[in-house]
Amino acid sequence: MKISGKLRSLLLWMVLASGLAWAWQEGKLEPVVKFGREIIFGKPPQKPTAKDFKFEPVTRLDIHQKVLATGTVTLKTGAEVKIGARISGQVKSLLVKIGDFVRSGEVIAVIEHEDLLSRVARFQADLNAEKARLEKIRAEGPLEISKALAEREELQVQIKLAQKMLERNQELNKKGFVSTTVLDEAEERLEVLKAQIRLANEELKLKQSQLENDTRLSEAMVDKAQANLQEEEIQLTYATIMAPIDGIVAFVSTQEGETVVASLSAPTFVNLIDLRKLEVTVFVDETDIGRIKVGQTAKFTVDTYADQFFDGKVREIHPKAVIKDNVVNYEVILDIEKRDVAKLRPEMTANVVITTGTREKVLALPKEAIKREGKKTFVVMQANGGLEDRPVELGWRDGGNIEVISGLDESDRVGIPDKPLERKERGRRP
Repeated sequence: MKISGKLRSLLLWMVLASGLAWAWQEGKLEPVVKFGREIIFGKPPQKPTAKDFKFEPVTRLDIHQKVLATGTVTLKTGAEVKIGARISGQVKSLLVKIGDFVRSGEVIAVIEHEDLLSRVARFQADLNAEKARLEKIRAEGPLEISKALAEREELQVQIKLAQKMLERNQELNKKGFVSTTVLDEAEERLEVLKAQIRLANEELKLKQSQLENDTRLSEAMVDKAQANLQEEEIQLTYATIMAPIDGIVAFVSTQEGETVVASLSAPTFVNLIDLRKLEVTVFVDETDIGRIKVGQTAKFTVDTYADQFFDGKVREIHPKAVIKDNVVNYEVILDIEKRDVAKLRPEMTANVVITTGTREKVLALPKEAIKREGKKTFVVMQANGGLEDRPVELGWRDGGNIEVISGLDESDRVGIPDKPLERKERGRRP
């Protein structure tokens, strides 16, 4: 009997359908895709067994809450000093180059200053002359005063004698022993002496006043000459430029033979940086800034030493927002441990972790032990010879560990997959 092609195809489809139906009924296959009226069958996914897990006890750990941010190694205020010329002139010698370490007080450069030396010498001579003039006044003036005083004292003695002579002649005149002419001469002598002592007193006052005036004027001239000299000496010190701090030469903008011109703002030609005065400026997102407090500890890495952690501590939290990449950030300043500063340089990018809280000795699990279905979280445990999913409430996450708030006891053992389990969607029966 010859079977037509259409009949042969129909028989094959019937056999295939019967086999699929048997496999489905026996649980060998399940429909995994349903599209319209068609159902595609496949082998059901394998359920995990205890062999797929490594069961470990729940442990107690210190869990730290952290804020992750990026920042930059920066110089503290005063760590960079810009050195310039305060006088105009030709650079006679430049004694440093970029990268040199200099100590405070070390000479960096010298500006030509022969004209300043000449002016200093001239003003020194002027000062010496004024001092000599003052010393002469102080030496000769008192001598003139002493001489005038002596002359006045002599006149006072003569007046006393003339007064006694007049009184004696008056008595003798009354007795007729002395003529009126002699008496008149005695009176005239006394008046002359009185006039002379009045003149002597005036001359003494004049000499005393003159001495005071000459002394003040000479002292003023000395002070002026001293000020002129000091000003030139200060200008002379500006010719020798010295390092105000210990530091590294970071910038040089001049050379020997070049002329620098001083103005209201001294032209900078050398920058010094004290690399011991570094800090980290961290940009913290607005969602995290509320958890940052002064005194919190931090760790950070820089690209140059990617495997090394540096220690820091929060010193300042700036209140003004900084918009960076259209995101609101706040600047947080970290002090760096002194032992770590030597390896760092300004403008290095820092990856920062700030510890904002710690929960000590709490139940914790490796993150690999957690299963998630929507918003629910579970762990795998052995029960009744098989496996069960136990719901758990989670807390802080610290690196590879997660805090367990409820759902487990310290004596429990949870399953950690040896390898990631395949995630497969099960089909539904029509």
